[in-house]
Amino acid sequence: MDDKVKNLLERVRGTASYAADAAADGARAAGKRAGQMVDVAKLNVQLFDLNGEYNDILRQLGQVMYDTHRGEVPENDKISQLLAQGDEMAAKIAELKGRISDLKQAQVCPGCGAPCSRGDKFCRHCGGAL
Repeated sequence: MDDKVKNLLERVRGTASYAADAAADGARAAGKRAGQMVDVAKLNVQLFDLNGEYNDILRQLGQVMYDTHRGEVPENDKISQLLAQGDEMAAKIAELKGRISDLKQAQVCPGCGAPCSRGDKFCRHCGGAL
């Protein structure tokens, strides 16, 4: 075989090898990103459920307060129990939002809890400093 042909084939093989490595790297990155998206989706489902439970606790607290306003005496420590449950639920919600933010490579506003981009200096929702 001619030296020029051998040289050309070597260059083609080197380029093909480089392209294969780049494609494999791209596939790994895409797989990682897809895994992150699945994790975010799962956390969002959990967050949706927790928000529903939290809203139910707040509704119960409102009902107890209204009943108290009407003169009914609440059960022993009913308000304290509901407040403790609400605090626990709020902590779980904040933790999930933080995990979602980490997966999305974003930050969470300390004022309102809204997700913001890493480069943001102020929250897009409440305007608070980040």
